[in-house]
Amino acid sequence: MPATYLWSVDSAGKVYTLSTGGRQWEEVKGDIELKRVTATEQCAWGIGCDHQVYLYVHSREVPIRCQEATYENQRWNPMEGFSGQHLLPTDRWHWSNQQGTQLQPKDSCTLPSPHWSWEDDWYIDENIRGEPTDKGGWQYAVDFPAQYGPKKRWNSCVRRRKWIRYRRYHATDNWALIPGVFEDPLKEPFIDVAAGGAELTDQPPGRVSVWTVTIMGRIFYRTEVHAMNPEGVSWQEVDNEGRECTQISLGPSCLLWAVTWDGEVMVRVGITRDNPIGTSWQVVAPPREDVHFLQVSVGVKGVWAVSRGDKVWFRKGVDATRGAEDQAALVGSAWVEMVGAMALISVGPNDQVWSLDANDRYMVYFRKGVTPSELSGKTWKALEISKGGPASMNSSVSSSMSDIYSQSNMLSSQMDRLQVASDSFPDIQPPSNLASDSFTDSTQKGGEMAEKFEDSQDSKATHSLSEETSKESKKKKEGEEEEEDNKERKALQESYNSDISDTVVDFTGDYVPQKQGARSNNKEAQTVRTVENSPKGKAENTHRTLEGSPENSGNAISGSQDSGISKGNMASSTESVDARTSNGKQNPVLEKLQQEDESQSESSGSRRGSATSFTGIDMYADLYQPDPAWVWVSGGGCVIDTFTQPNWFTAAPSHTNGRGNSMLGPLDSMTIWGQVQINDAPWRKRVLLQLHERTTKELQPFQDYEQAIERTSWIKKGSLQYWSDTKPHRWVDCRLHLEQSSGKGLYDCKFTCYYKYYDSEKYLQFPLSEIVCVLRVNHGGNQRPVLAIYTAKRTAKKVPVRLACSTEKELEDWLTAISLACCELQGCKGAPTSRAVWSTTCRGDIFVYEPTHDMEITAANQMFWRQMGGHLNMVECGGGGVIWGVGFDGTGWVYTGGYGGGMFKGIASSPGGIHTQTDVKYIYIYENQRWNPMTGFSDRGFPTDRYMWSDITGRQECTKEGTKTPTTEWHWVGDWTIDYKPPGGADKKGWQYATDFPASYHGYKGWNDYVRRRRWMRKAKIVTTGPWLEAPPQHLKDISIQVDQPESSTDPIALWAIGVNGDVLCRMGVIQDFPQGVSWLHVPTDQPMSSVSVGGNNRVWVTAQDGSAFFRNGITQKEPQGTCWFHIPSPHNRPLVQVSVGESSVWAVDKFHWLWFRTQVTSTFPEGTRWDYLSPNVKKVSVGPQDQVWIIAEDSPEKGTWIPMADKVMDKVKEKVWVLQGYVPQGSRGVVGHRLGVKIPEIPIGKTWDTQGIGGGWIHLSIRACTVQDPPTGVCTDDAAATVKGVHEEGDATIYNSQPVC
Repeated sequence: MPATYLWSVDSAGKVYTLSTGGRQWEEVKGDIELKRVTATEQCAWGIGCDHQVYLYVHSREVPIRCQEATYENQRWNPMEGFSGQHLLPTDRWHWSNQQGTQLQPKDSCTLPSPHWSWEDDWYIDENIRGEPTDKGGWQYAVDFPAQYGPKKRWNSCVRRRKWIRYRRYHATDNWALIPGVFEDPLKEPFIDVAAGGAELTDQPPGRVSVWTVTIMGRIFYRTEVHAMNPEGVSWQEVDNEGRECTQISLGPSCLLWAVTWDGEVMVRVGITRDNPIGTSWQVVAPPREDVHFLQVSVGVKGVWAVSRGDKVWFRKGVDATRGAEDQAALVGSAWVEMVGAMALISVGPNDQVWSLDANDRYMVYFRKGVTPSELSGKTWKALEISKGGPASMNSSVSSSMSDIYSQSNMLSSQMDRLQVASDSFPDIQPPSNLASDSFTDSTQKGGEMAEKFEDSQDSKATHSLSEETSKESKKKKEGEEEEEDNKERKALQESYNSDISDTVVDFTGDYVPQKQGARSNNKEAQTVRTVENSPKGKAENTHRTLEGSPENSGNAISGSQDSGISKGNMASSTESVDARTSNGKQNPVLEKLQQEDESQSESSGSRRGSATSFTGIDMYADLYQPDPAWVWVSGGGCVIDTFTQPNWFTAAPSHTNGRGNSMLGPLDSMTIWGQVQINDAPWRKRVLLQLHERTTKELQPFQDYEQAIERTSWIKKGSLQYWSDTKPHRWVDCRLHLEQSSGKGLYDCKFTCYYKYYDSEKYLQFPLSEIVCVLRVNHGGNQRPVLAIYTAKRTAKKVPVRLACSTEKELEDWLTAISLACCELQGCKGAPTSRAVWSTTCRGDIFVYEPTHDMEITAANQMFWRQMGGHLNMVECGGGGVIWGVGFDGTGWVYTGGYGGGMFKGIASSPGGIHTQTDVKYIYIYENQRWNPMTGFSDRGFPTDRYMWSDITGRQECTKEGTKTPTTEWHWVGDWTIDYKPPGGADKKGWQYATDFPASYHGYKGWNDYVRRRRWMRKAKIVTTGPWLEAPPQHLKDISIQVDQPESSTDPIALWAIGVNGDVLCRMGVIQDFPQGVSWLHVPTDQPMSSVSVGGNNRVWVTAQDGSAFFRNGITQKEPQGTCWFHIPSPHNRPLVQVSVGESSVWAVDKFHWLWFRTQVTSTFPEGTRWDYLSPNVKKVSVGPQDQVWIIAEDSPEKGTWIPMADKVMDKVKEKVWVLQGYVPQGSRGVVGHRLGVKIPEIPIGKTWDTQGIGGGWIHLSIRACTVQDPPTGVCTDDAAATVKGVHEEGDATIYNSQPVC
């Protein structure tokens, strides 16, 4: 899932965010100091120190842009023709809105705030609702208002045209001031703000509710706040019923609580999608009379509060999902006092809880153990994460320590640097309340390591001493040295204030022992440089050496961390280090080390002290200044899954830093270096050689013997239920035997099912080599998990072998065993090839087919499909082996090149490239009612009616309590809610009406409507694994990758997508070795789009939500987003919903599942000339790199017709060739099929269909990476021929009406 953020404010007014995928606080840029903040997933609102409201909107790759439109109206008169000056008094204004009810000249459209800017000037919209307009964008009609058309007729007396202009919001990634209630901000300043309500039942996407409290205790609501207008419009006062409030909290749905000056809490009731401000307040009784609340925070089912004395309280019985039906669910039942003394509480969207300790404001606490079944959690866990400290320090230390093992001369420099950090300020000790256990341990290890290295250098420096020196003399010397060290430290500290600016360190290429008093066995070898004894003419190299005890190096680093040294300070503290040797030459090792530290300091995002050093008094004072304490925390925009905790409590991987960047730490570098030394060690090679010689010597005498066992086999047995396709057509008990062999009898593997047919014993047996697909399916009337096995014969008949298992675990075991056995027989192991065909089912399962060189030789029912791990709604492949997927929740996923995952574990999965994957989808059930004269609509229907709670077909009973998640991998997120926007529309209560069951439903009640239904939905979430890596957080609706292959691995690959809101996006930086790309580039459009396809030579086609098509012109390497759109009308006024472009052909599917072909598409005229109708019952189409056409067919059968295909020269005689159009047989919902004969140049649209492929819920497929070879000469793919009776054309579409001829 995309990363979300925890927001916090410190006592200095700075705002920080903590990502769920990160391990350090990041400061939010901006010059505004804030007191408190409230966050949602899209934005954050805050109260500044000036008591004004500020808004922070995250920058997005798709900008926030809104369309302003106005209509120019004219009437015709005999004297002047069409004119806007001679309108009738009853006509609309010359410039008006679409309905003509408001005067709306172009000058009246102004920017709502200074944070908006115009993209361009006004221009005419020449495509309205998918229909073309006359020259100049005019539409004609008889009168106002009427039906408008693009052509002027003899009775067209009025006309209009649409002018549009776009404005863009540019105040992103910064705090924007929101106007107050009054023009004077000091008249009534704000003291609190709360944002939420994004998950209110049937809330429009992107809608946010914002509530504020002023210093006078009044409550205000911000109107019209949504994703396209993040600032809202105005403040609307909400009656507080005479109670002055101090604080307010809003959950993600309809839960709103407030605290009064008297310490009471009250809840707002009546908040709905139609009335977002609610109806009234209801006071919640305190647990005791002496309890006065100070602050409250709410979620969905969790309400937490803090009272005087820093006591924490939890409210039981709260459930916002039932708030619309039961107001008592908003109030709750009782208060429960919790353990701990907290100063502040914050509740997240899924009831996760954060807090600030009343006695320790330097740490944020997280409530662990909060689950839907235990909302109060278990214990408080501190987030031991500092403000940019650990990551920067890890960066500098790890980079320097890793270089120690590769460059020995850098060791002395690094140790001197660590010694400077420890010797400069030896008396600094970390505060106990700020110390981090994990960080202290790591720094202590680093200090121990530093001591070891320094000891080794000391031993080299003292090699001239006698080895026979007694231990007693050594101890005596060390004691004297420690006394001298203490004296030297005191003298240095007293002289810091006077000459600290002149105190620097001299580094040379070789190790330079420290001045007198440092720990060394050879004091005579130690040198101290001063101004007096420095060489003349080289004053810039004159330094004074600082020293200290190496034992304090680890503590010094930890102390400086906890005492206020940020990452930037630690990295920049080496700026005083000179990279020159004693003779004035540059030391390349030290110079490189300084450059690395400077780059790490710049990239670490440090907020303080980036230009300070140990030579300045400010730096010295800053070391003693503690970090500001936390004063506010907000988790309203931080979504944490109950089952997958964030990275805050886990140690950072050895190869990553706090930001997730690849970097080796010092200890990890030592480990890797040690492993390399061991692998290359001579003794290891010698042992391996001896083992090899011994094995050869022992096996050599037995080479002439025959193998004792030539064939091994194993049998998996189990008891399941088998669906009898013949009478009695029911589930019967069966026994399964899965036999798999190895060796020479590999192809003797069999699958046997023994079952009872009445009183007789029967069995079903076939080789595993005949199985073409194994998958899980839904079977009506059976709540047990069902497994379907397809063979070539059963695939053609659409009757698989269906087996019901008792548990999910049993189904996964059988599904895995059969799939792996079939893959071994078919030779399909490892990752799919770059030319594989990808497909998905309605259950989210992913399947792959490895095509032959000529797919038309392989029948559709003989194609072997194997399952891949993961859960996706669609998968798109393209040139260069780039593969992307889109989940049911719109999240994009990039294929990593692995295989397995999910139920395929162990050796069935690739060792790398498997990641955790999440997906969210809605489960729907229907509530049905019938009208009767006595009671009106009720749940009492006729005996022949459908169930009153059923699925969409009405044949299966589905109640709220009885409906379960699809599998055990799924879990519910939220409760059942009404879907107010079902297909076909609904009334205010979500009802759809019809004459009878089943029928066409509409959103209003007619005089002859006797039945009605409404759809209930509930969100479910799955957590699985697969070879997929989450793409950037941009929710997508459709995606397409270029169909042709790149010339080299470094050539850019075109990848276009459609966002959930209809925006057209172009992915930049996609290459073969980096398929995830760099960033999204927004391509402006005048209307939202629904589908996109990238064909050969970067030909991009899209379909709009109004059903028209567009072609993007001007796409080059310098302009990958193109220059302009060419509008292409839909065929015969049938709205298009999907388009697919191959190397040189364009195919499309309309709303009624008709398949269309675009004729005369050439390189000089890429938009073609007209649409030709080809076939009905097509749900999806995919065109390959050689114009292969594959489809997913619908299950509504229609009579096959004879249609003309092309002219072909046969035997030097030009004849008309006619072939039978293929149609989809009944009961083949979601069938995979492909077009035959497309490769013949004379017939670009092929000859006939092969729709005997796999079926049973396929919803998407992609063959756009499938490159095939030309078929051998003399191969005939179709022999059907006939004649036609008639063809007629209508508009730009060709309709073929024909009858078969025997």
